[in-house]
Amino acid sequence: MKLLLAALLLVPSLAFSFECPAPGETKADCPWAGVSRLIGRKTSQAEIRRDFSEYAPGLLKQLKLIRDHRFILGLWGQSINFDEFAKGEIVRPPLLSFLARSAGAPQPEGRIMHAGLEHTYGYLFSLLPTSFGFKRARWVDPEIELGFGLPEGSLGPAPSSGTLLTNVTCFAGSIALKDDPAAYALLKKVGPYCDPALADYISSDVAHVRLSETAELPGGRSVTLRTDLVLFGKVTEGDSYLLVYSVRDTKPARTYLVTAFPVASSFVKMVTDPAGLGPGKPVQTRYNGYVKGLTEAGVVRGQRSVETLRR
Repeated sequence: MKLLLAALLLVPSLAFSFECPAPGETKADCPWAGVSRLIGRKTSQAEIRRDFSEYAPGLLKQLKLIRDHRFILGLWGQSINFDEFAKGEIVRPPLLSFLARSAGAPQPEGRIMHAGLEHTYGYLFSLLPTSFGFKRARWVDPEIELGFGLPEGSLGPAPSSGTLLTNVTCFAGSIALKDDPAAYALLKKVGPYCDPALADYISSDVAHVRLSETAELPGGRSVTLRTDLVLFGKVTEGDSYLLVYSVRDTKPARTYLVTAFPVASSFVKMVTDPAGLGPGKPVQTRYNGYVKGLTEAGVVRGQRSVETLRR
């Protein structure tokens, strides 16, 4: 069903002038990989808009809704358009520039991009193969929806209610942002623009484990990298947890989302290993997240701790 909904975004559906799936891809990668190849190395924003208008008009409507309610963007931080493990550019810069302009977000500065837009819409169009597959898999595969009993397609690129970004914001924010009054107030404003099933999570309790990594930076600034790990409520093949990565920064005083994706129980065991907890432990930004002043510092020493939360 999710693939069918995605296909409905294409106009005309029988006029594909691109190969999809290509070798190494599956039907779930379409039409997004094909559209990305069609755009190719185009740099003209007008040309890219024409391609979107013809092949993915549904996404243009989503981006316009976000532009009309751009306060949604304020719940996200920044990310780096480069995968340190795959050693490659994740999304072609002109496409990221188009997404930012269409959604009313600041333009990318070099490799630094609005995290919410890159990690949702941007990842749909990534052609970079990684050891975990293509980055769009988290949104085109129903794994997270099945794991939490969510409506089919609600965290996909063609939801029946809300948008991909608003729905991910509601769900991930309900896990990571409730302990920040300002962020929580903004999250509740986003609720009416989300799928109702996802908006319901904003006022519900979600039990999870949190890894906090705190680094003290010059000028009295404190940054805490938070990795929230939520066990799926239903058994699925493969992964069994949702990881939500967020940052609490004291200067400026705000908490914001960076990314979300499913992980295996073995990964959870590794990142919460007691041997890696305590003071004087290495702290660094992960998952392509960017925190000015911390990311450039590389690895710093700080406090790493784990706690179980319900909120």
